[in-house]
Amino acid sequence: MASRGRPLIDRPLIILSAPRAGSTLLFEALAKHPSLWSIGGESHALIEHIPELSTLKRGYVSNRLEKIDASSEVISLLHSKFLKQSINHNGNQYTSEYGSIRLLEKTPKNALRVDFLNEVFPDAKFVYLVRDPLENVSSILDAWRSKRFITYPGLPLWPKNQWSLLLSDNWKDYLGSSLVEIATHQWTNANKSIIESLEKIDSNRVTTICYQDILKTPSATLNKIYEFADLELIPNNSSMSSTLPLSRYTLTTPQADKWLKNKTDLSQVRSQIEDGLKPVNEWLNKNGLESFLSDISARFSAEKLSSIDCGSVEPRQSRNEICACGSGKKFKYCHGKLR
Repeated sequence: MASRGRPLIDRPLIILSAPRAGSTLLFEALAKHPSLWSIGGESHALIEHIPELSTLKRGYVSNRLEKIDASSEVISLLHSKFLKQSINHNGNQYTSEYGSIRLLEKTPKNALRVDFLNEVFPDAKFVYLVRDPLENVSSILDAWRSKRFITYPGLPLWPKNQWSLLLSDNWKDYLGSSLVEIATHQWTNANKSIIESLEKIDSNRVTTICYQDILKTPSATLNKIYEFADLELIPNNSSMSSTLPLSRYTLTTPQADKWLKNKTDLSQVRSQIEDGLKPVNEWLNKNGLESFLSDISARFSAEKLSSIDCGSVEPRQSRNEICACGSGKKFKYCHGKLR
């Protein structure tokens, strides 16, 4: 997969995050950059339709892939599949005439695949996106309840055989657990795995972004990523307006302290969230960023649920509609189907 000695996929930009941390919002903004290419959505099918990488064929252990899974055949096939499906900001399909391209990739399952991706793309640059823990776990909880993010509708052993979002490590340990405990485990497992892998990668290939900064200062935040990725800065670009549009997977309109509607559930897992937050805050401090408030309990004390407007709920996607991920397939054959 080389052209005149150069790889056709050059220094891909890979977004890493826990589920529901805002990665789609960031992806859609970055995808407007004229120098970036992407497959238009998430790479569930592209990766997991390779038999060796299939979660189903691997026995539903989890979505984890390791360095050892990146055989030379798998690497070659993935490069070919990404190139074949890549489009630019104008919707133009990739052809060999374009030569080497900068690929943008984001799929929440990649939280458990960093070592694998680093082997597939050894020159990749990683953007680690973190979100306030209560907001993030609350959003995962909402996603489960919406039934719009069922990734494994036939998961053996699981009640009603319907699992949503990331198939985390040790998911079987949570049989019989509450939904908020499962959501907390997904958030904790994703962040812990990302950090453990990124610690082994050269720091000049990694940058960390906070979700709140995307909302508050989108222009400055995107410029930070462009500079990190050696991409041309694009002043006055529509993706860098003062207010970014809602992402395709938005459930409810963004609002400060929206997590409070799940306050009762979240209060049951305070200690688990605090434990999961420790490595995140250590990572943020190590990288010169402001950490999140570590005393989760203190955030419950003065808040009132009655003052919270949960925002307008986005319409649920029909199973016969084209999937919002951009694959071109019906939802029931894409994000509504077993991967």
